[in-house]
Amino acid sequence: MVLKRLLERAKKLVSRGSAYWVRRWYTVSSIKGDFEYYLGDTYAPFEFDDVWGLGEVAFGIKDKIGFTSELTVQALDETAVSVEYGCDDGARFFVYDSSGNLIYSKTDSWRIQPYTKYRAYFVLKKGVYKFVFEFYEWTAYARASFKVLSGKIRPIKI
Repeated sequence: MVLKRLLERAKKLVSRGSAYWVRRWYTVSSIKGDFEYYLGDTYAPFEFDDVWGLGEVAFGIKDKIGFTSELTVQALDETAVSVEYGCDDGARFFVYDSSGNLIYSKTDSWRIQPYTKYRAYFVLKKGVYKFVFEFYEWTAYARASFKVLSGKIRPIKI
């Protein structure tokens, strides 16, 4: 039933030609957020606010689960970008240029905590970039969110 809903959601995203986050899910082996066993992939829209609460997060699992996700974006001009993400428990955010070089990271949010919002600020030159957003849930309430507050960027489908 859950898999069917996920596949239907993915089909809607792909059929519209939308760019989306590809999430690779793992079990989490420690309170530090270490990923262990691969569970499978799902998809999420460019901006999201996933509130799982005390229920299932993915693949029938409520706790000790996490994902690493990737999305390709295009900066239309040189632009100052501001994004806001939230997490319960931990999350971290990275930006890579088209050559694979890390140009921005925010990792101070990778810890056990109640839902907390963080902001990231960086400048992109005109071009293509990869955003990486990682999340883990240790126990209890679970939520992850991401949105762009400012900047001339758009997600692109590769």
